[in-house]
Amino acid sequence: MIKKIFLFLITILGLLFLKPAISLAKSDFSTNYNISYHVNSAGSTHTKFNISLINNLSNIYASEFSLSIGSTDLNNIHAYNLKNDLNPKIAIGNKTTNITIPFTDKILGKDKAQNFTLEFDSLDFANQLGSVWEISIPKFQKTESLNSYNLILSVPNSFGLPSTISPKPNSKSSLNNYTTYKFNQQDLLDKGISAIFGTTQYFDFSLNYHLDNPNVYQVKTEITLPPDTTYQKVLYEKLEPKPESIHLDNDGNWLADYILSPKQNLDIIALGSVEINLNPVADFPGFVLENKENYLSTQKYWEVQNPNIIKLAKELKTPAKIYQYVVDNLIYDYGRLSETTTRFGAANVLDNQDSAICMEFTDLFITLARAADIPARAINGFAYTTNTSLRPLSLKKDVLHAWPEYYNYKTNIWTPVDPTWGNTTGGIDFFNFTDLNHFAFVILGQDSQYPVPAGAYKTPKIDSKDVDVHFSTPKTKNPNSSIKIKLPIKTLAGLPINGQIILENTGNIALYNQSITLSSNHFDLKENTWKIPVLPPFSNRTINIELTAPGWTSNFTDQIIATSEYSNAKHQITLLPTYTIILNNYQYLIVVFLILTSLTLAFKITKNHFKKK
Repeated sequence: MIKKIFLFLITILGLLFLKPAISLAKSDFSTNYNISYHVNSAGSTHTKFNISLINNLSNIYASEFSLSIGSTDLNNIHAYNLKNDLNPKIAIGNKTTNITIPFTDKILGKDKAQNFTLEFDSLDFANQLGSVWEISIPKFQKTESLNSYNLILSVPNSFGLPSTISPKPNSKSSLNNYTTYKFNQQDLLDKGISAIFGTTQYFDFSLNYHLDNPNVYQVKTEITLPPDTTYQKVLYEKLEPKPESIHLDNDGNWLADYILSPKQNLDIIALGSVEINLNPVADFPGFVLENKENYLSTQKYWEVQNPNIIKLAKELKTPAKIYQYVVDNLIYDYGRLSETTTRFGAANVLDNQDSAICMEFTDLFITLARAADIPARAINGFAYTTNTSLRPLSLKKDVLHAWPEYYNYKTNIWTPVDPTWGNTTGGIDFFNFTDLNHFAFVILGQDSQYPVPAGAYKTPKIDSKDVDVHFSTPKTKNPNSSIKIKLPIKTLAGLPINGQIILENTGNIALYNQSITLSSNHFDLKENTWKIPVLPPFSNRTINIELTAPGWTSNFTDQIIATSEYSNAKHQITLLPTYTIILNNYQYLIVVFLILTSLTLAFKITKNHFKKK
């Protein structure tokens, strides 16, 4: 008897695995795919599936074929074979477009094939994001019926050469102002295609912070400013009001200190731009992890000693396998995105794998990595997305994002990965592939909860959107500084002379490895050279200095000079011999002498009086 099958297969863009409507052996059919993605200069992608569905048995045929495409924005959908048009049925879901193609011909016989073509256009696969073009094609979901799979990607030459493309193409060719890339079938079964044309992205940002002191006494508090990292350089145009000081914590966060009076509310605004790079920033200082224990320890939400975590970590062992486990096993729960989202933590999400958001993907990766003796930490910040279904954001009102980093001992670099988007995009590679859309606000390494990112500084009376980030163009970097010398103008010889040098960053970017030298012709300098590893914008560093003169009778005027890379300062100081205090102040000394003499006589008279009694 001829069997009739409604065959549902997943495709290169599939994000769902759909089972056959009638249970038959998957070996009943074999499928060959020849797929092309043609991206035009406006970013629209024309996709063409040439599919051959081959009967492996003589008594079956396929009456329908269904695909689930990872996009909800498909246009000009057209299905046909050599004889006539096929009329596909279209159903649009939350993240996908489901296409069912009915066959008008019954193709019977072993090795006979149903050959057909599906074409459509979409704006979801190629996007011009600021100064770069980004192409993302999810991985192919392998099925037992797959026989062969060929894919080519054509991109306009106007995009330039890809600064990164993953996986590596087998070959490329150029024709009619387009470059065509061909890929290995096996590579595409493991990951999707990710390509970036451009090496640097720019964003402008406006961040608002709201501080509140409900106490009846003064308090000191702090906010976190987006810092420089291995891949980003931050330029600040404005920070008002100015902080008391800016300091760095052990994770490299930039913390601005403010003092609030009793019952004071304070609104702060930070304006600037960020340059995000595919390659490590040139002037960012090299980082060698000296105390890895700080990034292996148990923290709240990172339960490194949990037995289930330990067991999994022993099985997975490497960052790549941990990443893939998190991507493959957690399910993003869009229903949890609300103002009252509760953070599960790593151990709890293992028991609730179908209810994760970016915090849980991040926490589980970090915890498994730490349990496997791999230093790991979290980043909270902004991530640009064109499709919140495929690349969702979390973290409440200001829709921030969270992703992990692990320390790569081969490069001595903290390496960012994004298992959340690796999961929700259907397998785009966010492990080997660093994009230009992740802007770090805060680093969480030695504490899983503090500091908090911009956007999280709210007061009970203010419920506003405090993060605005949008594409921009390069801004002029202005590295600059000023030096002040605090020393007396006149002083006495033979005594230590204490003072300060204050180096202030007056430019709009951080300064690194700033050397300060102090010089003098006559004074002995206890120390004359200092190095400041990092000086963020609006910050200053105070250095205590000590000078000594060659002798008590020294008498000269000298110029003290302090010099740094971008500034210098001069201070003139006159040294007087110690005896001048007598010559210049003899009248006061006579008065003091008379007073002391009078007191001595009075004391003796009083003493003799008591003896006579």
